[in-house]
Amino acid sequence: MKKIIQTKNNIIIIALCFTIIFMSLGYIILFSRKDTEEYSYNVVFSQVTKSTTLKGSEKTPISSYKIINNNEILFKYTLYYPYDEIAYVVHIENKGTIPCEIVDIMESPDYSSAQLKNMISPVSIKLSNIKGKIIPPNEAIDLKVSVTYNPTSKEIITRNFDYKIGLITRSR
Repeated sequence: MKKIIQTKNNIIIIALCFTIIFMSLGYIILFSRKDTEEYSYNVVFSQVTKSTTLKGSEKTPISSYKIINNNEILFKYTLYYPYDEIAYVVHIENKGTIPCEIVDIMESPDYSSAQLKNMISPVSIKLSNIKGKIIPPNEAIDLKVSVTYNPTSKEIITRNFDYKIGLITRSR
């Protein structure tokens, strides 16, 4: 009888040892996979589309753009008359594996400052407000950029200027 009890105890101890060994192996495998999982952070300007071009008189306003290193866009504008307007929709995509937040949009030059605004006056630049927006992985949002020659302007001067935007983002 004592031998049967001792054999049962030995079987239970061996089963517990195997359980501990398999749990340890499972734990090691689980957490070693997590360490090798790659987290990437990649927010880019993926596409720019001209949405409208309005002309205020005989000449059609001219514009072009160039995406630089996927995170900056250089726009070139020529507006001739009051009511000229050019608008773009910029597609901002999160190609990474973690969510990101749009902190701010860099403007170069920053024509909202009084000194630089005089360089393009009576033209105004407007950006849609995307500050604080969170972009989940593999999703996108749109930024609207519009440039308008002020219709109440009495002076008619051709305005040629460059305008560059870039994103300031952080992981969420």
